[in-house]
Parts: sequence; structure tokens; C-alpha cells
Amino acid sequence: MNESLPTEVTVLTDVNVLAIALTDDHPAHTDVYPWIQDALDGPNALLIFDYYPFRVQYLMTSNFDVDAVAARNAIQSLVRSPARIVSATESVILSAYEISAEKNHDVYDSFIVALARSYDADYLITTDCDFADLCANEDTTYLNPIPDDKREKLTFIEG
Repeated sequence: MNESLPTEVTVLTDVNVLAIALTDDHPAHTDVYPWIQDALDGPNALLIFDYYPFRVQYLMTSNFDVDAVAARNAIQSLVRSPARIVSATESVILSAYEISAEKNHDVYDSFIVALARSYDADYLITTDCDFADLCANEDTTYLNPIPDDKREKLTFIEG
């Protein structure tokens, strides 16, 4: 376990964090994986939006050149782990639109914040750089674990 990470917290990630964490040779793997590892093997709880396993497998195979069988096995292992699969309800979707309008931000990012609110996530871990304002005054702490110098060299996938 990484001693610098908080313990006994609930973590919600975006799709890119999951794809990077499951791709051992991705340049940012060592930056994001500790958050996933501590949620799978340690004291933290990982929340995974129910659509993400499918999207993560697509990103791994299409964008990160992971073998299809290896990607499928990694996803199945993740789904069988202690991670909690969470779903959007009508109120989460409506909340996403309310957050989007209130904070003048796109509804896709606002949806992730709505999920974080709904499931009382302590941390929102994302590769996106524009969540600081979106998460201002939220009970969820935003974190992009990829250092600025490395972030500039990486291209992220929308989704």
C-alpha cells in the first residue's frame, strides 16, 4: 500500500483512470494504479460506473494496443474484485443536468460529479484537468494523479 494515499476512503474514477491502471505499460500507469490498488487490495473502496468496464476494454484494445484476451481478462478480474459497480438513477441523471447548468460545465463531466454525490465518494480521480472548478464546494475531493510534466506529453481519450 502507498503510505501517502488516504485510507478508508471511497474512490470514484473516470474511464481513463481505469484503462490506464489496467494497462501495465501505459506511461501513466504508476501514477494512477496506486489509487486502484488501494481500493482493491487495501482499505479503500472503488466505485465503478456500470458502463465503464465495456468502455475501458475498448480503450485498452483500440488506443493502448492491449491484446483483446488480456484486456477482457483484466476487466473480468476488475469486475470480480471487491470494487462496487454503481449505476445511474433517474435522480443522478437529472442532477448531472442541474450541476451542468449551475456550474456552466459540460453534462458528461457533471455526470461524474453527480455519481460522486450520489454514492458519497470521498475522491474523484480523473485524468481531466478541468475538474477543479467543477468540484469546488463539493464534498468530493478532485485529484488528477498524473504530474503536470507527464500530463503534457499524454493524449487522453474522450469518453
